[in-house]
Amino acid sequence: MRKDLYKDLYTTEDAHWWHIAKRNFVEQLINTYSQNKGISILDVGCGTGKNLEFLGHHGEVWGVDISEDALLFCKKRGLLQVKKGEAEKLPFDNETFDIVCALDVLEHVDDIKSIKEIKRVLKNRGSIIITVPAFHWLWSTWDEILHHKRRYTKRELEMVLDKEGFVIQRNTYIHSFLIIPIFIVRKLKELQHKIYSSDFQINSLFVNKLLLFISKLEQMWVNRYDMPLGTSVLCIAQKRNTK
Repeated sequence: MRKDLYKDLYTTEDAHWWHIAKRNFVEQLINTYSQNKGISILDVGCGTGKNLEFLGHHGEVWGVDISEDALLFCKKRGLLQVKKGEAEKLPFDNETFDIVCALDVLEHVDDIKSIKEIKRVLKNRGSIIITVPAFHWLWSTWDEILHHKRRYTKRELEMVLDKEGFVIQRNTYIHSFLIIPIFIVRKLKELQHKIYSSDFQINSLFVNKLLLFISKLEQMWVNRYDMPLGTSVLCIAQKRNTK
């Protein structure tokens, strides 16, 4: 990710509808598929740390990120259980965590190696929660700025997980209401031939609140039904018991 965007992320994660919506979706998955209290959670690619704060309500949480800048922002939030490391080589022992989150991470890395590592640090019957950007035809300059290597369909993500023996518990598209507006807005921004501004910024409080409201309505639907389209894929899968 472009270095200057970490500050944008840090200053807007609390209020930006996109980040709030993602946390709400993850919260619902944890509440639905993990009945235990005091679980251990790892956030791979923890960024500037807001996700660590909310995940901490469920138990002991660790974060790992390749960026020193990101980890400094985590520590600025008072989050000290963070380590520098790569998704392909996690600095943790085997079978340490009940849940591993990889939220908008796999598109940046070698996804096969990263899933293998996540499987290694997960306890038996532990779960991985994933979000990734959806559909190759939505590729834009924003993907390049974020240093994405790919976007995914639901089936492509399932194939990566199937290869490592994970059992899919839930896999759906999200942010379906945005798929056409995002395609149009990002293409228009590319035509301006200027420095591409950050999509992390909140340019209108009204629009931000409106999109958050719409996302909450969508979540009520997603809690019961899968979506056929969306700008992201949301998935939870369980590690098979090997003992």
